[in-house]
Amino acid sequence: MGKLLKYIIITLLPIIGWSQSYVGTIGDYPIHLEVNVYPHEKDSTSGELEGYYFYDSKLLSIPISGDFKKNKITLIDGYYFMPEKVIDADEVFELIKKGNQLVGNFKLKDKTYKVVLTETEQEPLEDFRNPKLTFIKDSITNYKDKQLVWFHEKYSKLPLFRLGNGFTKEQRAVFNPILDAIHLEDAKDNLDCSSWFEISYEINLVNDKFISYLKYYSVYCGGAHPSHGNVGYNFNLETLEVVDKIEALYPKVNFFQKLKSKYQESENDVQDEECETFIDSSYWQYKTWNLTPKGIILIPSYPHAMTPCEEAYFLNYSELTKE
Repeated sequence: MGKLLKYIIITLLPIIGWSQSYVGTIGDYPIHLEVNVYPHEKDSTSGELEGYYFYDSKLLSIPISGDFKKNKITLIDGYYFMPEKVIDADEVFELIKKGNQLVGNFKLKDKTYKVVLTETEQEPLEDFRNPKLTFIKDSITNYKDKQLVWFHEKYSKLPLFRLGNGFTKEQRAVFNPILDAIHLEDAKDNLDCSSWFEISYEINLVNDKFISYLKYYSVYCGGAHPSHGNVGYNFNLETLEVVDKIEALYPKVNFFQKLKSKYQESENDVQDEECETFIDSSYWQYKTWNLTPKGIILIPSYPHAMTPCEEAYFLNYSELTKE
């Protein structure tokens, strides 16, 4: 989805605007900055701007927005620009375009710094930021004869484990690159979001057959509402596969009916009326699930506005075999 959206945006840019990347300094601090430029239809010498910048030492993207009139550019921190916001903004760029450079001042609250930025063909994220992301080893958690080795990414500080001692060479060769990719994408998402980005993990099963864990996230990166949710990961250590659907392990079980029989009578009236957890089976079509030593955790999936309805339910293994 992300690649498709990026392709659509890039495809439309020649129609609705264009982008430009810059490299330079705020005072003595090296930064990268990128803006998308949207000229006014009736006067291409003025228009709107939106983009981001980051300090090279931190790599955390800070959203910026603003406008331009001829060679004068104003940018403030935040996603949505209005001229009246400039006076109260925490961060303000006042720049003049001179050839391939932007020069001027950056006001950070009560301090002012000189800014010199030069156009570059280097893509700030793909060419500069992403190659710098690094995993640093933290600690080891033991599960009997098996070890999960925890790392954090240097700039985002986000943690995630890798398979260590006790797992076979083949298991490590298959699943550690998958965990690398998950960790890297989460780190990039975190660095793209300067507002609020929280991730936590729940390791539910580590044995000779499976690793199952849940990732919970709470994110706000602009927009009307924050985003909350969960993702389940289930690694089959015997077949060396990521198991996407619980039905692959239990093809004859109707999980919606099993859960409905067990939980519907105990649901409170408000939950049943507003969430329709055991009335509308479509909420279980893309359920999150995880294996545990005693049974299976199952979480329904709701539209964004109804994520408070996403509660965890449990079926023990003996219940799966009952008719």
